[in-house]
This record gives sequence, C-alpha cells and structure tokens, in this order.
Amino acid sequence: MRFRRCRGLAYNDLGQYDRAIQDYDEAIRLDPQYANAYFSRAYTYYELDQPERAIEDYSEAIRLNPQDGDAYSNRGITYENLGQQEQADRDFAKAKELGVE
Repeated sequence: MRFRRCRGLAYNDLGQYDRAIQDYDEAIRLDPQYANAYFSRAYTYYELDQPERAIEDYSEAIRLNPQDGDAYSNRGITYENLGQQEQADRDFAKAKELGVE
C-alpha cells in the first residue's frame, strides 16, 4: 500500500492526477486506516479544483491521525479558498498548536 502512495505521489508530481488518484484509492482499499493516503488524495483533489472532495479526505486523514498538523493546515487553506473563513481559522489554529507554521 505504501508503494501505491509513493507511486501516486510521483504521478501527482507529473501532473497525472487520475493515475495518482487510482493509486491512492488502491492504497486505501488495501488499508482503510492509512491516513497518509487520504492526505495525498486530498491534495490531488485540491489540485483538480475539487475542494469538497479534498475536505472530505483531509477530514478522514485527521480522524485517523489527529496529530497531523499539515492536514489541518491544508484543510484550512481549502476552507479559506471556499470563503469559509471561520472553519479555516479553526484549522489554522489547530495546525499551529501542533507545530505547523
């Protein structure tokens, strides 16, 4: 499963977002508790201008790993881009509490 995520990251870097999502989907299918796969898929959805799906995956990554400050920060950015400043501010505060600047 980690191989799938790593390959997904490579596809993401190449702009091959559909292939990246396929690998993240497979990593999640193999281990539904793999928070990093949700985080990575969320980032890809964000890049594809699918913020609602990104928020869903960031939220799942946070549920699985509540100490992941980067997931809070990225979800905050996504909320901010949607004009949902109150939710964004809460996530930014939590990210800062967890050591993300």
